[in-house]
Amino acid sequence: MSRNKRRLQKNKISQSGRGASVVSEIDQASIEAGLNQVTAAMNSGDSHLATKLTDQILRSAPNHPDALNLKAALLMRSGATLEAIRILTKITKLIPDFAQAHFNLGTALNAWDKLNRALKSFNRALQIDPKYADAHYNLANSLRQLGQADAAIIHYSNTLKIEPDHSAAATNLASAHLQIGNPAEALAASELALKTDPGNRDAFSFSAIAAMETGDRQKAADLLNPELLVRPSQFGNRPGFENLSSFNSALVEHVLAHPTLTSEPHNKATRNGRQTESLALGELVPVAELQNMIAEALDEYLEVVGRGDTHPYLALIPQLTKIDIWGTVLGTQGHQASHMHRAAWISGVYYARLPDVMHSGDNGNAGWIEFGRPPDEFNCKAEHDVHLIEPKEGLMVLFPSYLYHRTIPFESDELRVSIAFDLLG
Repeated sequence: MSRNKRRLQKNKISQSGRGASVVSEIDQASIEAGLNQVTAAMNSGDSHLATKLTDQILRSAPNHPDALNLKAALLMRSGATLEAIRILTKITKLIPDFAQAHFNLGTALNAWDKLNRALKSFNRALQIDPKYADAHYNLANSLRQLGQADAAIIHYSNTLKIEPDHSAAATNLASAHLQIGNPAEALAASELALKTDPGNRDAFSFSAIAAMETGDRQKAADLLNPELLVRPSQFGNRPGFENLSSFNSALVEHVLAHPTLTSEPHNKATRNGRQTESLALGELVPVAELQNMIAEALDEYLEVVGRGDTHPYLALIPQLTKIDIWGTVLGTQGHQASHMHRAAWISGVYYARLPDVMHSGDNGNAGWIEFGRPPDEFNCKAEHDVHLIEPKEGLMVLFPSYLYHRTIPFESDELRVSIAFDLLG
């Protein structure tokens, strides 16, 4: 998980039978049946049906806490955070000792960036139920966001005492320890996460960083192994296009005209540049051909790198059936801060247009992609090994999604346009 990842309520009906205090005993059985239907719909991803069923219950029992709680969860899913906060506040006033409502209110307040108010709600949930693992976890996340890593460590640890297999708490614990300069503790937490979630991309990353910080360079090198795991492929002319240059020009035109192209989008690594959302919108011909190229490169990648006999991560990669693809446009001093792609298994980048200065040969490594440098948020002391690749138009680079990577800033009035992608199971 990412260090700011927050869990919403688990979509389970409260077992406390709180609705009995606001509706008759006769009605309670039918309402409980309806609530179970809502939960089933939510768990199956059918928010529309869940909302319809919840509204039916609330028409007959407007103050039913469990129904209101689920209504708030549905509103959070749809992004209606303020309305969710209003409903959750109502629940906590109706039943002050409803721990799950306080937890959900804290989660909603956190999403609304009201962190200090979120802390109060999480703490109230823990006063009611000290063994509420997710309340410890979300409280820790809010504390991290407020810069209180030491306090967060306490609550991540509490989460793991209650739920030892809570891999998100273990990886966030590792991240917090790296942030304050405790690499040995970070390594232990990362290894704990890998025991319960062997493919955890955060845990792979944090294990490598922590190993280097503790002086175990060989362990770090074995985990990162960019010579094996980072594979460039140079493409030539593409079917349906006069030459590679015309194909790249079509891609660039598609990216620059894309309706979602945004300057430095929130929670992304792009600096002094722009980035699109999914490139599935609009004219798809060049993007469709690029996806064919990605499929070719992936087949070659998996054949070359092998499976678990060469690296433990490779044996864990499932059948990759989904792709997320987006464009990045960088100008002078444009770059991407060191980051990784925790939701994917294999990631990559294709270079469609590069500034002339990057072809001159006398500009050092400006504009290159660099693997292995930890993010600035970690308090790292060791000199970490890095792996550099020079971008070229028509070059595609594939790598495991857990590898931290960045773009080195460059100076040019010309644009650097690339297409990044994530391959998911």
